[in-house]
Amino acid sequence: MKSVVSAAVILTFISGVNCLPSYGMLSNIKPSQIEAQSIAQGNHQQLMARVGTTLDTPFYLRYGKTAYLTTENIEIKFSKVIQDSRCPSNVTCIWQGQVIIGLDIIKNGKQLSTLMLTLIPGRDPLPIQLSDKYSVKLIKVSPYPISGQTIALQDYIVKIVVSRN
Repeated sequence: MKSVVSAAVILTFISGVNCLPSYGMLSNIKPSQIEAQSIAQGNHQQLMARVGTTLDTPFYLRYGKTAYLTTENIEIKFSKVIQDSRCPSNVTCIWQGQVIIGLDIIKNGKQLSTLMLTLIPGRDPLPIQLSDKYSVKLIKVSPYPISGQTIALQDYIVKIVVSRN
């Protein structure tokens, strides 16, 4: 009986929450039938690591978390911080630096690729082709570096948007 009550509470949580930015928490997307079954079977921890989103809607994703586009059956996992050479906010630099992240793209449960997205402060972000149907744009990477302070991987949060071409 306990798992049924837990599943009902979690289903209510998933379908009733509308929080932006979500930073790795599920937003106002209702669970799919597969997700509802997974919750009922007690596998809700895996689902809690997902961010529900839709096309053309910017969303926040914490390092290690996964965004799920239910209408497209695509998952996007923030899996890597490849480089962060951005000029710290309390330093004067001759070059503003850049940050490069990796996003794992998963469709129908199989990893298709890892996209490398680069953001250069002060420049407009460019979309990267996900496939012939979709593109992904990296809009923001937080936190911004401060001289003498190291950013832990789990503290990175990206703002991205997935669009249909």
